[in-house]
Amino acid sequence: MDLSKPAQVKNLMRRGLRLLVDPGVTPAERRRVCAFFEDQCACCGARLDGKGDLDHLVPTAKDGSNHISNRVVSCGGCNAKEKLDSDWLEFLAIKCACDDGLFERRRKRIEQWIAECGSARAVPESTLRIVREESHRITAEYDVAVRRIRGAQRR
Repeated sequence: MDLSKPAQVKNLMRRGLRLLVDPGVTPAERRRVCAFFEDQCACCGARLDGKGDLDHLVPTAKDGSNHISNRVVSCGGCNAKEKLDSDWLEFLAIKCACDDGLFERRRKRIEQWIAECGSARAVPESTLRIVREESHRITAEYDVAVRRIRGAQRR
């Protein structure tokens, strides 16, 4: 991640605030996700050799939870370069476009994972609203600081 880019820093700030009320998965939960998906990307099936990402099915930017039931193991290409904030079912359909049977098997596997993990921890909407408001406030202040610093550099 290039922290010289303000957008990346602001994303980290938003994530950090969200983690206060919706913590990420533990190392034990991470191992559980990887074992369930047999160390293969849940979307494309690539072998991960222990190096997979834990992707959100519903992104936190769209009010998805950090709960283990909303996470699947994913290769870097699917997680960081392709899926991004798109709907997981739509993305899975694209990844399996030439094989309806493969799509159904992967969809059922992900849905089995969701069912086995129980429901996601529900963060009250009032709390999420405060997180969004504070995220907006601090990122706006960060933008002001960036402009001031860049302005000073030009002098």
